[in-house]
Amino acid sequence: MKVEIKEDICMKLFLCSHFSSVGNLIKEEIEMKKVVFVPTASLNEGYTGYVGSAKKLFNKMGAVVTEIDISKEYFSTIKSAFEDANIIYFTGGNSFFLIDQLRQTGVDKLLKEELGKGKLMIGESAGAIICAPNISYIERMDKKPEGYSQSDDGGLNLIDFYVLPHYLTAPFKKITATILREFPDLKICPINNHQAITVDGRSSNIIGEQ
Repeated sequence: MKVEIKEDICMKLFLCSHFSSVGNLIKEEIEMKKVVFVPTASLNEGYTGYVGSAKKLFNKMGAVVTEIDISKEYFSTIKSAFEDANIIYFTGGNSFFLIDQLRQTGVDKLLKEELGKGKLMIGESAGAIICAPNISYIERMDKKPEGYSQSDDGGLNLIDFYVLPHYLTAPFKKITATILREFPDLKICPINNHQAITVDGRSSNIIGEQ
């Protein structure tokens, strides 16, 4: 798959459905590194087991993890943590809540600045979805939360395709098939829970088990 980088920066992205299932694929890039762990997308979700499993894997790899909720922390604290980190990780959860908080706080711009320095961004599920130009396509899977403040559904616009996580994977088997069918004009990239998309500079690959 060829990818166009939408922003004028060469970045490194690791986009996945379920980080604890695929994180070992980039073990060498994570071991002993400083990781900012952003759980914001998961805050209002019922099931959050993926948050704990991701933390467990980072710890197993010897990463130094700093957890930052961008919806509650002062911007200065977030900025300091992002600048100090080697890796910026976003959990799964609600994509609309996450992009709303990123745009409200200005952390979207801060993130792009740090990616421009060559830092690795890991996006799991919602954290991968938000990289697209627009996230309206995912509304069948993620409902907009009360208080959503954006007048549009613009994403981070880092890539020119649209990640569809958990493709044909329970409990999202039917809804992911529906989304793929209903948006034939979008460059949707479906991945299951054992696959990931790596972006390095201006090239990308799908890795993992089909």
